[in-house]
Amino acid sequence: MSFSSNVISIEKQGQVGIVWLDREAKYNALSTELWSAIPGALNALCEDSEIGSIVFTGRGKHFCAGIDLVEDGLSAHKKAKARSAAEANLEQLSNTGKFQAAITAIADCPLPVIAVIKGVCLGAGVDLISACDIRIASACSLFSVRETKLGLVADVGTLQRLPKILNAGHVAELAYTGKDIKADRAEKIGLVNDVYESAEATMEAGIALAREIAANSPMAVRGTKYILRKSENLTEEQSLTLNGMFTLMTSLQSNDLQEGIKAFAERRAPKFTGS
Repeated sequence: MSFSSNVISIEKQGQVGIVWLDREAKYNALSTELWSAIPGALNALCEDSEIGSIVFTGRGKHFCAGIDLVEDGLSAHKKAKARSAAEANLEQLSNTGKFQAAITAIADCPLPVIAVIKGVCLGAGVDLISACDIRIASACSLFSVRETKLGLVADVGTLQRLPKILNAGHVAELAYTGKDIKADRAEKIGLVNDVYESAEATMEAGIALAREIAANSPMAVRGTKYILRKSENLTEEQSLTLNGMFTLMTSLQSNDLQEGIKAFAERRAPKFTGS
């Protein structure tokens, strides 16, 4: 795996890849340098054929305190004062598009991504976890779609992805109020799958879940995520057609299917190769 960054680190544990937000002293607040490095970290892990799933988490006590308002906010303000309004607006629009693309890289990652959350997950942190496939949290976690309290409209993915995770009433309540909710409420409304007693137990559970996923056929897992993602913008009929064609052209021709059937008949664990 070829990847280098001062603010993100990656790790491999067998078939599981781990992405660490690595600004512990800043509670992993998303600076431009940090969010810009996310696609490269994911790509480096996906290029390793042995890795079958990814855990996405943060160093230290907190998952992510949101956008780095001190570093990026002041920098943007100074640049805006030095330029015309039109120039500043165009630059901000371009930066927002790049930020959106960096978060979308999580959703578009061909491997399943599991968010392991502890401590605060605020603002842009919710953008991050909304782009992940699965979310689990420690009991100490705190969540907030914080933007309205700052005079902003969330614009990096929360308002687009959260309605696919929560019902409309919960999305509206969180987005309009900017309120904080604890892990038990997050689990109750479906923002996270499970809550664990400690950060350590949450990380252990995340890696165990990632290993369970990675033990399956790599082709089948990637294909399943592909169909789920593509189906978001298709009718049920269109999705079924795509699903059928995908199965015909890939799964039915694969060595993994033959191995899966053989292992089932022989009552043993399959040895998938991804072919």
